[in-house]
This record gives sequence, structure tokens and C-alpha cells, in this order.
Amino acid sequence: MQVLVVSLPTWLRAWGFGFSNYDLGIYSQALARLALDPPNPWLSGRQIHLFNDHFDPILFLVAPFARLFPAVQVGLVVEALCALLALVPLGWLAKEGRLSLRALWMLGGVLALHPGVTQALGFPFHPTAWAMAPMAWLLAALVLERWRIAIVALVLLLCCKEEFPFVGLALSPFLFFRAPRKFAWAFVGTSVAWGVFALVLRPRLLGEVMPYASLPFRGLEDGVGAFLSARLSRGALASMGDLVVSFVPVMVWLGWDQVKVRRPSTSPGVNGWAPISPSGVQGRWLFAALLPMLGIRFLSVAWKDHYGAVVVAAAVLAFAAVVQNRKVPWLVVISTLALVLINDESLLRRDLKSLRGVQGWAASAGCEDAPGRANAVRAAVEKVRPVKGPLFVSGNLLPWLAERDDVYAFGGPQPASITPRVVLLERPPCGDTWARPIEERQALFAQWRSRSDTRVLVDTDFVFAAELAQPE
Repeated sequence: MQVLVVSLPTWLRAWGFGFSNYDLGIYSQALARLALDPPNPWLSGRQIHLFNDHFDPILFLVAPFARLFPAVQVGLVVEALCALLALVPLGWLAKEGRLSLRALWMLGGVLALHPGVTQALGFPFHPTAWAMAPMAWLLAALVLERWRIAIVALVLLLCCKEEFPFVGLALSPFLFFRAPRKFAWAFVGTSVAWGVFALVLRPRLLGEVMPYASLPFRGLEDGVGAFLSARLSRGALASMGDLVVSFVPVMVWLGWDQVKVRRPSTSPGVNGWAPISPSGVQGRWLFAALLPMLGIRFLSVAWKDHYGAVVVAAAVLAFAAVVQNRKVPWLVVISTLALVLINDESLLRRDLKSLRGVQGWAASAGCEDAPGRANAVRAAVEKVRPVKGPLFVSGNLLPWLAERDDVYAFGGPQPASITPRVVLLERPPCGDTWARPIEERQALFAQWRSRSDTRVLVDTDFVFAAELAQPE
């Protein structure tokens, strides 16, 4: 279901050149260049070295495939596989007798179609979204006390982004509570060492890195009131609500399940309330995995795009640890899945349009997928592929030329000292050219076409490509 209604439409829109440079272009070039120029390649479309941006060495595991297939396709497939692999730990828990069938279907439906997941898969691609797979395996391994698998999953999680050492540290009390000491110390030591390298040593070894660590504190200079108002704005609260609302029926049921039975207890200190099962106590420790991620996203106002998938994976597995073999009422199952679908309605409608052949466009208003557009653009991309650069392209075309180290998003962050030798632009209103207005693009088309020293490579109703004369 997830592949059909989420991943496949995303692939169709990507094949129809329907995504801008971020993040598809950045990580397509990252994979392509990593396969050619390890270990820290320059990303011309982003104007930064790969690991001076985020620290996501998980890309090394995928880069060999970019030698065989276009990097953009490799990244899209890997992201879809990670979403599917995140579902497997729920089946693992059920097979081990730790999760009821109803809970399996309910939580599996949430993890497959929750808006945090579908939005991430529809905004390809980023290792933060890939992290949902190791996160799910990590928490399932902790529930089943498979400590070696947990360590492997932790390392893979750490490889996805520099924020995840905080997840390891948040889970460390659980390890000291349940695991043999050697595994607990290995878990904590790995998290600490990785965090120190990613956040402290990396800038000293690689040079200046993007200041993501300071993002959660941006705005404090304007005062605490302004700082909080931005993070508690209507849009931020709505995005938080989109992540939480699907879990409300389960939370209400679990809460009511604890308070509905007031029976005398012989256990000291219970005060007449029904005691919580040992498995429920253990499961509640796993919600600690959510705390650093939710804190970072709240402070950075980062709830959309690729930020939600790993949070949803952690929440689903934490609820699985608490629910376990309880018989979930059908009302809870149905209301949970209904909320998921209702909350996901706009995203699913967009994806279903793609299945009907209306692929949609992620960046340009008014761009239609007219018959012949995608084929014309694809032919133009192949036409310019062997031509010497610098090559300036519409941002949505950069992922398909990602193996080059001289390809730039037209109007993007490259310095003014770099002038194009070849240009490849979709005709307005299609094509992502950053802040360049349509009128400016049209004027450039007219200027290039009127110059006698311009060698036009492609000139159709959909795309224009030309080799420009270089200044003396």
C-alpha cells in the first residue's frame, strides 16, 4: 500500500522533473560525487563540501550503487526501502509473541501512512528520513533485549545525521536498567564518542561546517517572548498537531485502561490503583527516544518535510512496547486508522493525481505536465550531458546531472564569479530558478537567442539549451 500510494507517485513526479534542487538535488549530487570523489566531495549545487553540511556517513553504504545507476534513482529507491524496513520490526515483535495482531495492523497502518512519513517520502530524499528504519530496529531490539542488534541499529542511526547521539544518550538509562553492563557502556560510549566527533571534532578536521547546532537557539537575541512566539505560532502548532493527532485514540485508551479499574491492591504504595505491568514500565522508557528529537524540532521549528518520519517511527515502536499483547478495542483501531487517512488526505490526493498521469509540480505555480514535456526535457538533458561546463540548469534538472562537478542551479548560491558556458532551462512557468522572476528568464531567452555567438542546442516549446560564448 505504501509503495503504491506514496513511493510510486513520488518516483513518477521525480521522473517528470517535478522537484526542486532541495533536497533531491543536494543528495543526488552527494551520492554521485561520493561514488567518484571520496571522501568529502564538493557539491556545486549546494556550494559546500558534503560532510561540512550534515554528517551522514550512511551515504557511504549507498554510494557504490551510484556507480551503476543514476544517483537520483538510487536515493529514491533507498528511501522507499527504508520506509518498508521500518515496518519489519513490528512483524518481528508479533512473531516473538510481543504484539497482538490488532496492534500490529493498527501500528503498521500508522507507520506506513502517517502524514509525517508520507510527507517525508514525498519530499525526497534525505538520510533523516532513512533513519526511520534503524530507529525502528533499535527500539524493537531493546524491547526483545537483543543487545547486539541494538548496537548495530544504533550505529546505523548515528550514521544518518548528527542529532542522533542525543537519542542514544536519552535511551541510556534503559540500557543500564535492563542490559548487561558491557552493552550499556558500549551503547553510551558509542553515542558520546559519535556526538563529540560530529559536533566538536568535525569542524576542526574539515573546516567550517553549517551552523545547524545553533539553529535551535536562533531568535533568542530578539528576546524570549519573540523566541517562543515563533515556536508556538499557529503554523508550528498545526504541524506539531499533525504528528500527534493520530496517536490520540491509543493514548486515551491506554490512559483510561490505567484508571478505569480501582481495585484494592496488596502492593505497598499503589493507593488502590491497578498496577502497571512490568512490560508497560519497560516500554515507557523507550519514549525517551522521542524527547531529544521533539526538543530539537520544537526549538528549530522543523516539523515538516523529512523531519517527521523518524519521530513517527520512534513513537510507533514505543507504543508497541507499551501495548504489547493487550487486546486493542476495535474502536481504537478504526479511529486511529481513520485519523491517519483524514490527516493525510491532501497528501494522498496529490499522490493519486500522479498515478492518474497528472504528475504535479513541487516548486512552480502554473506549470502543467503538458503532453511531451517530460520527454522533451529528458532529451535536452541528454543533449547537454557531454558538453563542457560550467552548466547552469533549472534547479529541478540538477539531480539528473548530479555526476558533474560543474553543474549549478540557475540563480542559486554559486558566486557571481562563475559564469555559465552552457544553460539548460525549462520555459516559464516551469523550472525552478530560485529567486529569478519569470520576466527575467524570458528576457534572458531573448538575449541569448539574438546573439550571433550563441550556439543553440535545444529550442522547443518546453526547454531551451544553448552554449554561450565566453567573454574575452
